[in-house]
Amino acid sequence: MRDKDKLLSTQYVDLDEVHYEFLKYAPAYARDEAREALGKVLELQAQGIIRNGIYYIVLVDLVGSTKYSAEYGNKKMDERIKTFVTYSFQALNAINLTNTSIFLKEIGDAVLFIFQHFPDILKWKNEFDNYLSAFGKITEPYILRTCVHVGEVSLNGVNPISLAISQTFKMEKSIKAGEIGLTETAYNIAWPTISRAYRGFSKTAEVELDGYKKPVSIYKVDLYDEDDLARIVEENETSE
Repeated sequence: MRDKDKLLSTQYVDLDEVHYEFLKYAPAYARDEAREALGKVLELQAQGIIRNGIYYIVLVDLVGSTKYSAEYGNKKMDERIKTFVTYSFQALNAINLTNTSIFLKEIGDAVLFIFQHFPDILKWKNEFDNYLSAFGKITEPYILRTCVHVGEVSLNGVNPISLAISQTFKMEKSIKAGEIGLTETAYNIAWPTISRAYRGFSKTAEVELDGYKKPVSIYKVDLYDEDDLARIVEENETSE
């Protein structure tokens, strides 16, 4: 009986209850896109719940914001960040997700998402790049840095509480502009999910992270030209 009680007490987050909280964290200028993104999660989670648990944590920041602001001023920088954040939602809404993805928050010139399936991250990033590439042709190019870690995430509404999220922010400076970087923890889980397997990654750095006794290795997704991410996505879809 005790085991049954434990099973029934599994902690869930009811999306109906956090709907308002989710939209509160989304910036006002992208609220419609955020609402649509939540709708996709509701479709994937037909039972109407999201569990606290293990996720890929994805932090994407816009590189060179300070330099851009110094050259073009605060108003242009504000418009640039709004475009960046809005397109992060639009990219999510444009792809066919295999599993859950949730926007957590906007942090200045960065966005924080969680995913449950690594190929979904690559599909989203490819679509995100496509949107920004088209827009960047009439402005300065958008260069992104993508940080991927794995760990437990507790959702209070959509406000993340997690050591793993703190670790994701700490790894940011070890990722070069334009790269998709993963901690060794994320790499070991992610590489079997793509058709190139471990051959699609290379070790690039090490970083000190709280909670680890030794420096953590950083791996990047190897991209050989600007179209290679799209090829990886296509390879994965072909092999499914």
